[in-house]
Parts: sequence; C-alpha cells; structure tokens
Amino acid sequence: MKRMIVIALFAVMLLGCVSGVAEYQTLRPGARGEAVVQLQQALTAQGYALTADGVYGRATRAAVLNYQRAQGLRRDGIAGRQTQARLYAGQGTPAASTTPDAPAAQPAAPAQPATTNYGTVRPGARGQAVTALQQALIRHGYKLTADGIYGRATRQAVRAFQQKHKLKVDGIVGSQTWALLLADSTAPADTAPPQDAAPSTDTTPPAASADTAPLLPAAPGAEASVARTLSRGSKSKQVRLLQAALGKAGVAALATDGDYGRKTVGAVRAFQGQYGLMQTGSADPTTLALVYAKSGTPSDALLATGINATARTATIRSGASSAASAVQNVPAGAAVTILRSQNGWYHVSYKQRSGYLPADSVRIIDRPAPLINLSRAYGEGAYALTGDKKADLLGVAFTQLGFAGGSSSVQVLSGTGPGGPYSKYGAAYNDPGESYCSYFVSWSARKAGIDASIINDARDVDGLFYDAQHAFVYFGTPTPTQVQAQKLSAACRVDRASYTPEAGDLIYLRWDGARATTTFSHIGIVYDVDANYVYTLEGAAAGHVDTRMYKLTDSDIVGYAKPKY
Repeated sequence: MKRMIVIALFAVMLLGCVSGVAEYQTLRPGARGEAVVQLQQALTAQGYALTADGVYGRATRAAVLNYQRAQGLRRDGIAGRQTQARLYAGQGTPAASTTPDAPAAQPAAPAQPATTNYGTVRPGARGQAVTALQQALIRHGYKLTADGIYGRATRQAVRAFQQKHKLKVDGIVGSQTWALLLADSTAPADTAPPQDAAPSTDTTPPAASADTAPLLPAAPGAEASVARTLSRGSKSKQVRLLQAALGKAGVAALATDGDYGRKTVGAVRAFQGQYGLMQTGSADPTTLALVYAKSGTPSDALLATGINATARTATIRSGASSAASAVQNVPAGAAVTILRSQNGWYHVSYKQRSGYLPADSVRIIDRPAPLINLSRAYGEGAYALTGDKKADLLGVAFTQLGFAGGSSSVQVLSGTGPGGPYSKYGAAYNDPGESYCSYFVSWSARKAGIDASIINDARDVDGLFYDAQHAFVYFGTPTPTQVQAQKLSAACRVDRASYTPEAGDLIYLRWDGARATTTFSHIGIVYDVDANYVYTLEGAAAGHVDTRMYKLTDSDIVGYAKPKY
C-alpha cells in the first residue's frame, strides 16, 4: 500500500513538472488578439516603446527583432517558443501552443483559424484568401468546395453567415466578417440564403498601413527558381529549366543542355522584347518569373500582389539591405509583384524591374499580380463575371493592373509599351493616343456589363454626367474660371469630412499646377478605404494602370461619383 502511495505521489509530481513546462502560441506579423496584447505588454516591460493594441504590426515585429538580437536568438521577427520563454521568464505564461522558434519534431496540432490579414474579399475573387474563406465557412458547417474561386455558392454561404451574426449582408468579406469567421469555428450553420439584405459597410480590411502587413509563407517547392539572374556563360540546371520554358512559351526551340550560350541569349532577348522588358538577353528575376508563368512551369515565384503601404515613395533596392543601391522608386499605394520572401524583405518586380522592399512596407492585396496579368496579355476574360456590377467593375479593372501604355515613338496598344498615353482603352473609342484615365473607367465598365447610362463613355474627366443623376459630391467652392465646376449643382458641394467614399466609387482629382480653367485632372476607381486613406486603381497613372493611395483629407481630391449600379 505504501509502495502504491509513493508511486502515485511520484506520478503527481511528474505530471506537475510536465504541466509546468510553458508552451506558447507562435505569433507572427499580421496576428491579432489577446496573445499579441500580452506579447506587447511584455516587450514594453523590457523597455520597447509599443502600444498594446493586439495587432502584430511593423512596430511589434521591429521590437521582436531587436529583442531577439539582444538575447542572441534567431532573428526572424516571429515570437515562437524560445523567444517567448525568454521574454516571459518570471512574468507568467500566456496562451499556449506547441510551435517553437526553430523547426522541431512536434505532434501535429489541431488546425486553427488563420490570423493572416487577407484583406477584403468579394465575389469573383480567386486565390489563397478565397480558399481560406471557404475553409473557415466549412468549419462553420457550410457545404462548400475549397477551390479558391468566389462563386455563387460561396457568396450564399457568406451572406448566410453575415445574416446569422447580425452583420450587414452583401457577400463581401471585410474585417468584421473575417473576425467572426476566424474567432470560432464551432457554431452551427444557418444555410438559408438571406432575403432583402441591407447594404453592407463591412468592406474595410484591417488598417491599410505597413504596420499590419503580413509576411507571406515560404515559396512552394519547385525546381525552377527566380532567385538569381542567369546570363551568358551560366551553366546549370536552372539554365536547362529556362531553356525548356522558353520552348513551352513558343519563343524558340532550344537544346536543353544547361549552357547559356548565344541562342539562349537571343531567345531571352526576343521574349523580353515581346513583353516590353528591357532587352538585355540576361534572365533577371522578372524575366524568369514571366517566362515560367507564361509557359506554365512551376517555380518558386510567389506572384502575389502587394502595395507600397507606407503612404510615401518607397525605394526598391538591389539587395536585401537599406544600404544597397536604388533600383526603382514606387509611389505610395502602387502595386508590385512579389517574387520571393527573404529575411524580412520581399523580392519584388515593379514596372518590369526587380529588387527588394522591406516586407513591413508592403500590404498584400488579393488581386492578380501585374506579372500574372502581363503573362495573360491583360485579358479581361481571366475574371468571371458574377452579376454584381460593382464587384465586376473592380474585378475586370484589376485584370489590367500593370498595363503599360505606348508612347508617341512606340505606339503599342497591348500594354507592353514604355509607359505613355497610347492604349487599347482609347482605341476602343477611336482615340488611341489620348491619355486614358477616363477611357479606362469606361472600357472596364463595358467589359463588366455595366451600361453607359450608369458609367458613361467619357474622353475627359466628366462630373456633370453624375451630377445630373444626383450621384456626385464636390469639395470646395469652384473658381469663376472653372467652367465645368460652375455648372455643377450647388447641392452636390459638401464639406470634405461629411463624405466617406466606398469601394466602387469614382474618385476625381485636380493636380497642383493645373490650368485655371481645369476642374478635374484625373479619375480613378476606389477599391478600398480605411480610417485614413482611400485606395484607388487608375488608368494613365504615370503611363500605366496602377494602384495609388491618398489621405482622405488630400486637397488633390476634389470629388467622388457614386454610380447607380
């Protein structure tokens, strides 16, 4: 009997020792919640200046990196077991997980809802964010296939979920819907489609600043890599894969001998010329990514879309270091193609040049990447219309992201020009050489099945059409010389702070230095809004179809139109 008691006491002590081993939930950039609050509070106690807001953003990641460096831990900006064990020593143990800082053999943990910031997801979208959405809905009991395509069944499930949780119902997955979807996966489904749903305001993603930019997962395993430039004299397996891909892309039938010789140089140069790249004959990461995308060759290129979310011009560097030489400037809000993720930096392509941007300066958006659109020859058919006219306008318009207009000396209309006013959008209206910001909006509307009575055919930026429909707001008092503004009804002039734009609105801008008679200089399409910024997709943005961001208070914004979709 005494022997049994001793054994039992030993077992209890052993269990106590085992249960006393702290386990931590691995926290990554983009995560949110109480565990992040606890992490921020612990870092603050160590002297790092942070706000404990529960959002693992740029400042939190920087603090984690600095702490890891100070403690001699692996510097990856991810708060795993080793980092948290050191940080919480003597402070108590927060929420548990079993994932360490470094890979180790661990029992498989149950699947948990992702904390990645997927942004706003709308009908017609495709990709990783849609797959994550469908998987979350399946966990809630909705019968779906997680195929990454936001079609009718997914929209019905989202609307049912929104109705059940007393959100405004429109099938658009913004921050409120994401939060509820990922918070609890045990609730039973309410599968009846909602009726007479009210318009939703749930279209704003988590703050669109660099402070919430998530890091992408590691690139999938594939033989072909875009990591290094290949050039004449190179001899490797990567050269062989490039030669095979050039053949698949219909450029040239090359011997796949792995020797980057004269014929390979010529084939690469021909491919680059066909797609508006610099004809160097060397296969840089942008060329490689495009060759592999066009030929259907699996590669390690992520081909995700990110925007410069710093609200200022960012500089692409030649290496993953702030000391590396400058390659290209990226305007605030402009879209880049993300090729690879490397030690807190993204290897990106912008206007067909490649280099590095800090990952915390980039916000991922769930739209087709410029290089993907280029490989598809900017075909609007890549987007499947849903019947939701507002979503379809944005869906079609985003298939053109990255389009580069032709110039007076290179009058190409296909999107592979040097950047200029010549475009297929103007050509559709027999005006191919006109700056195409207005034509881009009209062309996208027609391709989306939106009638000219809703979004007009316009050569110039025209507010009178929408003003006549009582669908226009204009900020400020027009000057006597602004002829068009003088014709706008006084009722459409409002205080800037009294109007909040929405996705699908048209934005009107007047640039500094415009002629005294000019009312509107430029037009774009609003695709997102947060508390501080409006995010736009624009034709003829420095000669390209590109994204931009503006402060809501920016004086260049002179008005918005709200088409009657």
